[in-house]
Amino acid sequence: MTGQGEPHSRRMFAPGVTVLAGFVLLVGNPWLNLEIARVTVGADSIFRLVGVVVAYPVWHVDVDRAGPFLFWFANLRTALFVLLAVMGLSRVRRWVAETAGGAGLFVTTVGLTTLSAVSAGLLSALVTVALFDARTTASYVGDSEEFFLTQLGSSALFGVLFGSVLGAVVAAQRRRPVRRERPANAPKSLW
Repeated sequence: MTGQGEPHSRRMFAPGVTVLAGFVLLVGNPWLNLEIARVTVGADSIFRLVGVVVAYPVWHVDVDRAGPFLFWFANLRTALFVLLAVMGLSRVRRWVAETAGGAGLFVTTVGLTTLSAVSAGLLSALVTVALFDARTTASYVGDSEEFFLTQLGSSALFGVLFGSVLGAVVAAQRRRPVRRERPANAPKSLW
């Protein structure tokens, strides 16, 4: 609790940004992601959802191991997603009225995360398909319409699932309004 002359403590990052950065750095790293993908492949439906959440933010460090198309596509998608999501998460509190409360923050965060994921998925798919020769991308892309629809679907699913986690974090860290003490009324003087 801060006194009258003490400044309010400010957070270095908006709620959810730390969770987002930690998730992308930890789960998105190619070595851990490969192991998680091995566990979730061929599993039941709940593990398929986990597989989508885990596979989306993957980034690569070796072009030879991933291949040029997948290297640039995955890295661009992850970088765009992080950039868009961090920009949005830092502004969520300004966009949502204080009266909306935790539910408003949750819904806005889920929507923002989904929009960031879908935008990043479609933009990275568009850029990499346009930059690479169709012969080199044939094994990854196949039918371009199906590829874009798959990117739209997996990006939206990731955005909703991961956005729900971020929304819960943001709503839980909602800053409650500071209760101000009302000035005491001094008794009237008899003089």
